[in-house]
Amino acid sequence: MRLLRAELLKLVRRPATYVVLVVLLAVIALFYLALGASASAGGNVGNGGDARLQVRLLLAYPNSYHVLLGIVLSFGGLLAVAYGASVSGAEWAWGTIRTVIARGESRPRYAVLKFVAVALMLAAGVVIAFAVGAALSLVAAGMAGAPTDGAFSTETLSDLPQLLARTWLGIAEEASVGFAIAMLFRSQLAGIGAGLALYFVEIFLALVPAAADYLPYLPFSVAQAVVSSGQGVEGGSSARLDSPTALLLAAVYLVVAVAISAVAVWRADITA
Repeated sequence: MRLLRAELLKLVRRPATYVVLVVLLAVIALFYLALGASASAGGNVGNGGDARLQVRLLLAYPNSYHVLLGIVLSFGGLLAVAYGASVSGAEWAWGTIRTVIARGESRPRYAVLKFVAVALMLAAGVVIAFAVGAALSLVAAGMAGAPTDGAFSTETLSDLPQLLARTWLGIAEEASVGFAIAMLFRSQLAGIGAGLALYFVEIFLALVPAAADYLPYLPFSVAQAVVSSGQGVEGGSSARLDSPTALLLAAVYLVVAVAISAVAVWRADITA
C-alpha cells in the first residue's frame, strides 16, 4: 500500500494527468454545445426536421448517457493510450525505476502497482468526465427542447454504475496497451507512437472486407464493444462482440499487457 500511495501521489502531481482530463472535457463540451446550438438554430442543413429529431434522440434519456459514455470511451481511450505510455516510459527516461530497484522493491510488483495507480486515476477521470458531461447534456437538451424527465429516473440511475464500470474497463484496457509498449521498449515515444498506430490501424481495417471476421477481437474494438456491444462496427462490415465475450477479452488483454510490463521490468538490465 505504501508503494501504491506513492505512485498515486506522483500521478496527481503530473501535468499529463490534468492535460488529458482537460482535453477530454473540452471535447465533451464542444460536442454538447454544438448539438444544442444546431438544434436551437433550426437545423436548416439538409432535412431540417430530421436533423432536429436526430439531435433530440441523441439527447433523450437514457440514451443520452450511453452517448456520453461512448464519447468518453472513444476519445478517452485514445488519450489513455498516450497517458499510459507517458507514465511507464517516464520511469526509464527519468531513472526513477533505478532508484526504486535500489531500495529493494520487487520489479514485477512495482510494474503492476504502477499500472494499478494509472487505472485508479483513469477511474477518477471517467467519473469526472461523466459528471461534467451529464451536466452539459442537460444544458444541450434544454437548448434543443429535448425531454429531460428521464435523466434522474430510478431505472436510468440504476444502470449507471455498471455502465461506468464497463467504460472504465474499456479505457483501462486501452491504456494498458500503451503502458506495456512503453515499458517493453523503455520509451514514452515508442509507447505513444505504437499505441496510437495500433488504434488507427484498427479503424482502417474496418474498411477491409477480409478483416471483418478478425476486427472485433482486436484490443481497441474489444474496448468499444464493452459498452456498445451488438452494434455494427464502422462501415457496417462486422458485428461487435456480445457483452460477456467483450468483457472477458478486455480483461484478458489488460492482464496480458500488465504481465508483459512486469516481465519487461523483471528481465531488464538495471544497475543501481
